[in-house]
Amino acid sequence: MKNMGSKKNGSLDTNTLLRLLLGDIPEQTKAVEKLLTTGRKFEVADAALIEMVFVLEKIYKMDRNLIQENILGIVRNSVFACNKALFENALPIYVSESSLSIIDCSLLTYARLNKALPLYSFDKKLVNKSNNDCVNP
Repeated sequence: MKNMGSKKNGSLDTNTLLRLLLGDIPEQTKAVEKLLTTGRKFEVADAALIEMVFVLEKIYKMDRNLIQENILGIVRNSVFACNKALFENALPIYVSESSLSIIDCSLLTYARLNKALPLYSFDKKLVNKSNNDCVNP
């Protein structure tokens, strides 16, 4: 676990983050906003942010550039403790390569950040877009 130097008081799930971002359920949005003003830090799992990207794209039909802007707003907010390096690097790929999913972009970025290349995959789109960092087994 990473030590952020200050006390963490819990984690936030995808729905909590979506309510904060979308403001579509006012009483839930207010509850999250109040929670975030307590001076505490909250963990946000990679899975929560990846699911958030998926929901914003597939359910809310949000543009990839706007999704990137919103996710980076969370990642860069000091209230949230999350995998900043992963999302700072995966989201630009996600925006520039519309044929790749956020999962593909995250897997490729994870392999690059951890110097665990090549990434072996049968996904032809991923192999073709990875600049030789991804290969067929």
